[in-house]
Amino acid sequence: MAAQRPQAKIRAFNCPNCGNSVQLRGMGTSLSAACPSCLSILDTSDERVRLLQRAAKKMERFEPKIPLGTRGKVDGKQYEVTGFQHRTIMADGVEYGWDEYVLYNPFHGFRYLTEYTGHWNDIVAVLSLPAPSDVMGHAAVSHEDRKFKLFQTSNPTTKFVLGEFPWRVKLNDTVNSKDYVDSPYSLASETDDNETTWSRAQYIPGKEIWSAFNLKGSPPTPQGVYSNQPNPYGSTKPMWAMMVVFSILLLLTMIVTSFMAAGETVFQSKYYFVSGSGEPSFVTPTFEMKGGEKNVEVEIRTDLQNDWMYLGLALINENTGTAYDFGKEISFYSGSDSDGSWTEGDKADSVSIGGVPGGKYYLRVEPDMEKTLGSELFGSKRVNYEIKVRRDVAVIWPYFVVWPFLLIPPLWAILRRYSFEGKRWAESDPSGNAAFSSGEDDEDDD
Repeated sequence: MAAQRPQAKIRAFNCPNCGNSVQLRGMGTSLSAACPSCLSILDTSDERVRLLQRAAKKMERFEPKIPLGTRGKVDGKQYEVTGFQHRTIMADGVEYGWDEYVLYNPFHGFRYLTEYTGHWNDIVAVLSLPAPSDVMGHAAVSHEDRKFKLFQTSNPTTKFVLGEFPWRVKLNDTVNSKDYVDSPYSLASETDDNETTWSRAQYIPGKEIWSAFNLKGSPPTPQGVYSNQPNPYGSTKPMWAMMVVFSILLLLTMIVTSFMAAGETVFQSKYYFVSGSGEPSFVTPTFEMKGGEKNVEVEIRTDLQNDWMYLGLALINENTGTAYDFGKEISFYSGSDSDGSWTEGDKADSVSIGGVPGGKYYLRVEPDMEKTLGSELFGSKRVNYEIKVRRDVAVIWPYFVVWPFLLIPPLWAILRRYSFEGKRWAESDPSGNAAFSSGEDDEDDD
């Protein structure tokens, strides 16, 4: 004969305080219950149900968002909501409250749900004790290959109970709690006069709770950032990996295009210029540039020393007369002062022209220099210079301009991620100091 599974025991009795009917869904596992009528706390640990605590006459009543008796699937298992409590903590003189639900399955025992301003967590008891640890110098604990950083120290107080509980619940009971976070999980320890218990929570979107318990309407919209809420911006590793891939592709493109560029010198000649020597303009001999539309680089090298010169240039097609006009100023200065030797400028420079068709060309050159007052006494200034024309030159600067733009997506992702984490940890209180401050203290300070 096949072994039979244990069946949930359901028992009804009358409240010893008000006489109202109370139903227990987990009889034999529940140690206390709250009368739904008078809210008195009852001891249900054995058949002799007795009164443990009468509720205050003007107690604030809280309505559970998941009604008692509702059934739903959590972690693939069917559970029934058997208990509900509202708990609060004090921080900076402000009371913050959240709801906790007791879920029961006769074959799998108890688990819990919590809800704070639209943020939900699925909670189970931890059987193995977490080990003390640290995260970059901050207090933490290790459990199941994860490190949980201390987020908050507080003193939760039970303000309202309804239904049944697997522990002896009491109104206004207070425990010392420590919450440790490693999103989307968290660990919590609760310590009273008798023992310390540990539990692990996993963040769950409200819409999943509504779907699991087949609730009507929509879940409350989450407010703010919760302690173990998953970062919606996820990991930045995929974006960094993508950036590396595109950087490698960009580098390979640069290398290939550089090797494919001919870099042919089609003209090269040396000249000199004396300021004030009359009409300085001249044209070079004709030179041929083969192929289709390709770039042209005109390089100028001088022997300038503490002076400047300007070259007006035009690259002219001998057959069509098409002219590409451009100019380049070159200057070089050097000296020394109290800080040591210094230089400014360069004796050489270049100009690039893109998309020049093949054909026969020549350069028109118009050099110019400043004529000083002392030139009549000491002679005019002279500069020697060289002009070199190269065809189909490798151009790599666009790649260095493009590459920084590849950093924008991962850097933006980091910014958004750390902004979210900043909001999360701005709410933390590892020392618990906020719990001991109050509005009255602030008034006294005034």
